Amino acid sequence: MKGNTAEAAASVKSQSKTLIGVSKAEQIALKAAPGQVENIELEKKASGTYYDIEIQQTKQEMDVRVDAYTGKVISVRKDSDDDDSYKAAPAPGGKMITAGKAAEVAQAAVKGTVTEIDLDGDHGGAVYEVEIRNGQVKTEIGVDAYTAKVVYTDTDSDDDDD
Repeated sequence: MKGNTAEAAASVKSQSKTLIGVSKAEQIALKAAPGQVENIELEKKASGTYYDIEIQQTKQEMDVRVDAYTGKVISVRKDSDDDDSYKAAPAPGGKMITAGKAAEVAQAAVKGTVTEIDLDGDHGGAVYEVEIRNGQVKTEIGVDAYTAKVVYTDTDSDDDDD
């Protein structure tokens, strides 16, 4: 019985930890594999909670996993699944903001936990699509990758029928 109490205490303790946040995870991942961050996803698995970060390098894509609480790099591997490789066209005289900055802008607009960030170039410009969860509500905020301005907000509740 004593083992169960210790496990329960450890479980409660791990629940009270604070996430390191997207900005910190991005900085850690870029040290492990420099390049352009394309996607950051907060993954919660039985083995633990981590940020899964896809980084586009010149000729390959890297996948870096960073522990969401400790900031420890769990793995760095070459991603062979290069199905949606995104190549950002540089803005005239512009420099892209980081995914972490896009997360900050989105969280200033909508409260909650950032669960995913995607760099999207489908709409004639580069936009970070930031997904924020707050209870049952999921909101996607589009943040211009060069100006850091919110370009759209789309809210979806889990109890919707769509």
